[in-house]
Order: sequence, then structure tokens, then C-alpha cells
Amino acid sequence: MKRRALPFLAAPAMAAQALAQQAWPRRPITLIVPTPPGGATDLMGRVMAQSLGASLGVPVVVENRSGAAGVIATEQAAAAAPDGHTIAIGMISTLAVNPHIYPRLRYDPLRDFAPIGLIAQVPMVLLAQPALAAGGLAGFIARVRAAPDTVTYGSAGSGSNVHIGMVAFLDAAGLRMVHVPYRGSAPMVIDLVAGNIQTGMTGTPAALPLLRAGRVVALGTTAPQRLAQTPETPAIAETLPGFEAMQWYGLVAPARTPPEIVARLHDATNAALAEAAVRHRLMEEGAIPDPRSAQAFAAFIGSELDRWGVLARRNNLRPGD
Repeated sequence: MKRRALPFLAAPAMAAQALAQQAWPRRPITLIVPTPPGGATDLMGRVMAQSLGASLGVPVVVENRSGAAGVIATEQAAAAAPDGHTIAIGMISTLAVNPHIYPRLRYDPLRDFAPIGLIAQVPMVLLAQPALAAGGLAGFIARVRAAPDTVTYGSAGSGSNVHIGMVAFLDAAGLRMVHVPYRGSAPMVIDLVAGNIQTGMTGTPAALPLLRAGRVVALGTTAPQRLAQTPETPAIAETLPGFEAMQWYGLVAPARTPPEIVARLHDATNAALAEAAVRHRLMEEGAIPDPRSAQAFAAFIGSELDRWGVLARRNNLRPGD
């Protein structure tokens, strides 16, 4: 009797679940951004939130939750209810680097998230005080190589996107410099302009205004070729052939979010990236829109996890480095 009753008992629950999915979204969606306001990550979150909100018919509210190179925010995103009302920016540091340098991380980038879609890739720019820029990048490399562990560089924090980009550059060039981590790109840039640090790497959204104002000098970009927004800045690959290190940003949902909801979020994401206004807003900041299928984004995360794991192990990266 109990066995015969089970389908009848399960039917209302299944119907309720289906109804809930059909009714989604039922309230505002929270978009967790794992960095402070300002910088490339925040830009991605706010541009996408506006377009997604218009597409889905509910507000998409950006919540900046900074700290520990995005670990805190990403752990919170992984633990959120998988009902489609919490999504997060996933990026190179949180999904491809942190798993290799934080031994007690409370999330697995492949197991604990449902990839929604890649938003864009963003080049980084190596900035320096004018006194260090004579002779271009080759001259800078020669000076640092002659005086290891004396020249300082700032980043948005240990394990941040730009920190990893700088580690990749130092690894490729065979250099040793002194890392000065900050809580976000904005305070690092302020100290660089003030002369409190000698160099720094940051994404194009923060770098381009400084270059246009002539407040610092660009030694090179991490893109494989020069950027249209700053064509006078060489690609680092012109001095170190084959070098490339791009920040990337996508949207993820907690694992076990219903596939139908993930599919709707994916469609809304790619629709946003097809909008001329969204593409223009991203590209004027140096970002390269890169819409892909959710499956392709998942494969990309896996390949990046492998790639940056090699760098992290070779350089023995640890929290606080």
C-alpha cells in the first residue's frame, strides 16, 4: 500500500517544483561580485546586472563582497540556495588559481558551480613610474634583473587576477620583485600614482584612464597583440614571445540550480553580449566580449585550472605571497 501511494505523494512535490521553475524569477536576483567597487570585475557585474534585469524582468542587485582574493564571496556563492536567485562572477583567480593556493578552500570550482556563460576576457597592463620606463620593457627587465628583490610592484591582492598576471610575467622574464598587495585595484593605483610603489599591474578599465591622463607609463599589455585603445603600448609578447595572460569573467550559479534556470540565465547572458550598447561599454574599457555555450565555458574553466595550477606550483604560491 505504501509503495502504491508513493507516486501520488511525490506528484504534488514534483508539480510544485515544476511550477516554481516556471515562475522563476520570483524576486530580485543577487549577483555576487567578489571584489570591491571599481575595477574590471565590478564593471562586468554592473554591466551584466543592468542587461539581465531588463531581460528577466526583475532587478539584478550587485553585492560586492571582497576579501581573501575572492575566496569569501565565492564560498558564499557556492553555499547559496540553488534556486536561481543567487549568481556570481566567476573569474580566473576564484575558479582557476585559488584552488591551487588555498589548502582549505570550501568550494570546488568544477563540482560546486553550474557554469552559465563566459562574459569577456580583459587584458592587463604593466604600469610603472616614469623613472623605470626608460628603454621600454626590455630596459625595465634588464634593470630589475640586475637588482633582484628591490623593485616593488602592487596588485589588487594576493591571488588576485592581476597578481597572477604579474607572477606569470615575472616567471616568463626570470625576474624577482617585491610584491605589495592591496585590497583592490583602486588603492593600488592611488599608491602607484603617488609614487609609493614603483610598478603595478591592473586591468584595462583601471589602466586606460591613467594612461590617457599621462599619470603613469605603460610598459606592456598582457594581450597577445597591441590594443586598439592604447596602440602605443606594446604587447609584452613583443619582448617575451608567446606571453599571454588574460583576465576572464563569467557567470556561475550554485551547483544543483535547475538546468532550465541555468539555460535561461545563459540565454539572457549571451543576449546581453549581443547588444551593441553592452559590447560598446565593455570594449571601450579594453574588454573583449567572449560569449560561449555553457558547456564550452565549463571546459574553459577546466583548462584554465590546469594551466594556472602549473604556474602556482612552479612558483610555490601561497596565501599572502
